[in-house]
Amino acid sequence: MRVKSAETRATADHPVAVSPGLRERRRLQTRAEITDAALRLFAEGGVASTTVDDIAAAAGVSARTFFRYFSTKEEAALPVHQDFNEAIAAGLPSVDPQGDVRSEVDRLYALTVLPYTDNDSPSAQRMLQVSQLIRKEPSLRSAQVRQTVERTEDLLAALSAKFGPERADQMELRLAIDISGAVARAALDTWVGLLEAGEEADLAEIYRQARAFAR
Repeated sequence: MRVKSAETRATADHPVAVSPGLRERRRLQTRAEITDAALRLFAEGGVASTTVDDIAAAAGVSARTFFRYFSTKEEAALPVHQDFNEAIAAGLPSVDPQGDVRSEVDRLYALTVLPYTDNDSPSAQRMLQVSQLIRKEPSLRSAQVRQTVERTEDLLAALSAKFGPERADQMELRLAIDISGAVARAALDTWVGLLEAGEEADLAEIYRQARAFAR
């Protein structure tokens, strides 16, 4: 995967979070501040009328610093892309090259919902904001699709190397990634819908049910 992180270390069955170092915490804080600024400005004035300079100024950073974290203004409002990549990158070392391909990919994708299991966390609240904006902004929907395609290709390459040429059947891997990704998205969409309706929602339980249904 392209994005590396010290945020999470995990076994295939028991992902656990560890505290990042000071430098990593500062990096994460800056990224979150840029994302928060982008979401606020997009909600207030729309994506088209908001510039990178606007976002950088609102976050208290330079445009140059902005581009260290994000390639476009749309990407700044889609932190789930970075969260997913970092969770998956952290989990890749725990993938068993001799294990069942579908099960290993499934456990890998289980890491992607961890940032949102606390409904009151900043990550969960940003996910809600992003979901609301995506419904209204076609450019964000397009950016999300591009990111999903990119992540799939990156993960396909990483897992092909992990399992090795004798086990890395490309169709089997791609189907495993697509199915596990669809389960994660369905669980997150269900969770968001329940919270927006003012109902109780336990993402960990919703995801468990989605995985069971997919099997």
